[in-house]
Amino acid sequence: MLGVGSAVGAVFAWFWSGYTWIKSQREQRAQAEYKRKEELYKELLRSIGVFYSGRPSTDADMVRLLEQYRLSWLYAPDDVVKGLNHALEILRVEVPSAERNREGGQRLSAVFAAIRQDLFQTVGKETELAIADFKHFS
Repeated sequence: MLGVGSAVGAVFAWFWSGYTWIKSQREQRAQAEYKRKEELYKELLRSIGVFYSGRPSTDADMVRLLEQYRLSWLYAPDDVVKGLNHALEILRVEVPSAERNREGGQRLSAVFAAIRQDLFQTVGKETELAIADFKHFS
């Protein structure tokens, strides 16, 4: 016959193993979500070259950017999508390429900051970097 101490220990061990299993599953899901978002954001960021080039963008460049923009509606939080909307507005009007690069770069800083914030929140981390911390080099 088990003693009371043994029974309490067994119940505690059972609850503890359940707690650690749930915590482990939550962390694994967060890491998987982070990797999924990271891959999607990488593709989005690779497609924004139209803001940096001194030449007019090709149709293929714009198609790729717009495809990534549409996909962002499926996985990105509101601030990323709104930042993309704001950045893409500059491509809709005739703006000299030097001005487009400068203004587009400023608008993209907000997008990059929002992406970083989203990725860090996914894994429960914080970032101290702000919009002004992102520098554009081309």
